[in-house]
Amino acid sequence: MIAWAPGTDTLIAVGTLLGFWGCYWAGAAINEWFLLVGVVVLGTAIPALTVLRQRGEGLRGLGIRRRFLFLSLVISAVLGAGSAYQLIYLAAEQGVPVVPHLMANLVVLWEPFFVFGWLFLRWERAFGWLPAILLSGIGFALQHVGSVPLEVALGFGMFAVLFGILFALVRNLAILWPLFYPVASGIGTLQAGFVMGWSDVVLGLVLLVVQVAVLAVLSKSARPRSAHRARQD
Repeated sequence: MIAWAPGTDTLIAVGTLLGFWGCYWAGAAINEWFLLVGVVVLGTAIPALTVLRQRGEGLRGLGIRRRFLFLSLVISAVLGAGSAYQLIYLAAEQGVPVVPHLMANLVVLWEPFFVFGWLFLRWERAFGWLPAILLSGIGFALQHVGSVPLEVALGFGMFAVLFGILFALVRNLAILWPLFYPVASGIGTLQAGFVMGWSDVVLGLVLLVVQVAVLAVLSKSARPRSAHRARQD
């Protein structure tokens, strides 16, 4: 539950979080390209290089694994379906087309990947799963500070704590994405006053393709794992 084993990857995780905070702020205040570059470099490439190349953990070290996959998808589907009514209700109340808004949130893999597949698993390795849940919430709130009102950022942090508890059960990103997190994110963004349209869908889809390509290339070039560790994936 609680541990103390920080290492080089812990320091790298802290650096990416602080850097991503800056990119998030610059993306909102200056130009969205700052955020896009941050997603690819700080949110994807550096985590993948650290976990796949430096530590040789494979994609399981980033929450992408076969273990508990079916269970994760079932839980995610139930939670997503249960939350869909609130999303539809909020969209109708605000006069927001629900389909593009949901689709724009659907293609956002980078957020759960960075916060849980990368940061959570680094915090857990260093400090234990309980601090990892709390630190994930704090980090998620921090990365939004300056880009959204403080109370909104804190609200996002509370959502991240709940997601962290869910992720800690299986350590598989499939419990969040793509069946539950997009619905919950769609609700959160509407509550915060952020409306997404088809242009956001296109941009998010391009970013998703780039992110998956980076992970695929780095995964293929990663050092081989033992057969026992591969079976655990």
